[in-house]
Amino acid sequence: MSGITFSINSVTNDLVASIDPLLFEDLCSEASFAALISKTDYKDCELDKVAIKALAILLEQAKSTGVSDKVVGPIGKVVEENTEDTITISLAPDHMSASMSVVSNASGKQPSYQEVKDMLAYKGVTRGISKKRVQNLLNHAIESEPGKEFNEIIAIGLPARDGKASKIRPLVPNALDRILRPQEKGGDKVDMRNLGDVLCVSPDQAVAKRIPPTNGRLGYTVSNKPLQAKKGAWVDIKLGQNTKISDADENLILSALAGQPKFENDLMSIDDTYVSKGVNVGTGNIIYEGAVIVNGDVTENMQIIAKGDVTINGFVESAFIQAGGDIIITQGATGKMNEEDCQLIAKGNIFIQHGQGLHVQVDKNFNVKRQLAYSNVTCKGQLFIGDPENPSGNLFASKINAYNSIRAGSVGAISGSVLEVDFSEGYNHLIHNLESVHDLLKALTSVNVDHEIKLSKINAKKYPPHLRKKLKKLDACIGKERHLINWLRKMQGDLELAKKDYESNARIIANKELFPGVLVKLNKRIYRAQKETMKSRILLVDGAWEYQPII
Repeated sequence: MSGITFSINSVTNDLVASIDPLLFEDLCSEASFAALISKTDYKDCELDKVAIKALAILLEQAKSTGVSDKVVGPIGKVVEENTEDTITISLAPDHMSASMSVVSNASGKQPSYQEVKDMLAYKGVTRGISKKRVQNLLNHAIESEPGKEFNEIIAIGLPARDGKASKIRPLVPNALDRILRPQEKGGDKVDMRNLGDVLCVSPDQAVAKRIPPTNGRLGYTVSNKPLQAKKGAWVDIKLGQNTKISDADENLILSALAGQPKFENDLMSIDDTYVSKGVNVGTGNIIYEGAVIVNGDVTENMQIIAKGDVTINGFVESAFIQAGGDIIITQGATGKMNEEDCQLIAKGNIFIQHGQGLHVQVDKNFNVKRQLAYSNVTCKGQLFIGDPENPSGNLFASKINAYNSIRAGSVGAISGSVLEVDFSEGYNHLIHNLESVHDLLKALTSVNVDHEIKLSKINAKKYPPHLRKKLKKLDACIGKERHLINWLRKMQGDLELAKKDYESNARIIANKELFPGVLVKLNKRIYRAQKETMKSRILLVDGAWEYQPII
């Protein structure tokens, strides 16, 4: 095979012959090339008669003129395995993903990852390709019987993520946040008795700041088309009670007076604050329009009624405490056994270290740090006995009207004293509202159908011009009916979702142990704990109470 070499053009897949006119003495024909190629790795190539004749003419001319330059030209095509029959690439209409379908064949061979990548590039897929997914698909096809098909998404784009709107960030903590975050004692320890100074801000002190909106994140399609993100919007600052915008910085919120800060629902307010060293017969009862801070104990039969938060850095004994916000008692609260003469009523949250003989009504969460016993509680939020992250306190011998989950360490007592938890009150209130909305929607829809039919009949008739204004008013009234019906439908959907959430959240979780004597109710659905068990929970499953161990 002197004077001739063969090679493959990787771009065109042509079999190329390179011939030296001075050394090559064989005939330049299809038969001679076939004989030569049969001795090489290119024996499966398909020869092209026309290309060979063209190359023969060039070779003859080179020999006749004595040119020594090599004659180079294609003479055929490399025969490839038909991967199009075994691999299919599908691109999603929005170009956010690409899928690959692989059919296993009898030969047990599949293309390499690089070859698949080239196929994807031909289809325009150049980004977000998962090598692992592609290789897994190819491996499955190789290992399976012929004809079996495998499909998977093998390339995923990145959606653009719009920027977040501006938001208000508090610069001072709420009183409850301070209580739940004890002061550092040294090293990794905290001092549970040192809860820090009671926080009061001074006039013109910065209490909150508006954080600028974010730019968002750019995205891309699998065909590498960039996707733009929208920048977040600037949201107007809503000022709470006793706050103002700084003259020097339009994004800074200042306190308008000395008082206690309260940040809730992205709104910073400052409660005018009354501070007392204690509440007893010497000070008298406290009834105040703002927040109240008591740096001492609240003694028997005394009252505190405040529209803001009530913070007591001391102990409460058989007293009446009512707050329009949170109630925070850094020590304990106790009433006479079985009399529940210590009442705590809050529109917000309640936090105490320990409680006994209490009558509690709280619209949000109730957190007892250590132990709650012999008390009557209505809690519309969650009830935690211990640290909210991992409650480990004790709850026993009480009656709880619960609207949400109850979490504690030990639930019930080894003595078998009754702990009754009833989820009926909140559930029945939801059901009543749902039925009322359903009945109202049904009645209004029926009336609206009659009105629509009558209006249609009127509009089909001819009427004098002076009646047109009246008909427009009638049409507007029926339009309001439609609007009200749509609003009621949305409310019905919201209530149905709230009912499902209520059933899902109705549960008791004991992180240490559950004792006999625990009674759980939801109307006629009742569960009684019969024996002592370790970590466990009681929850509703398909409408019935179920005990589940926590592993």
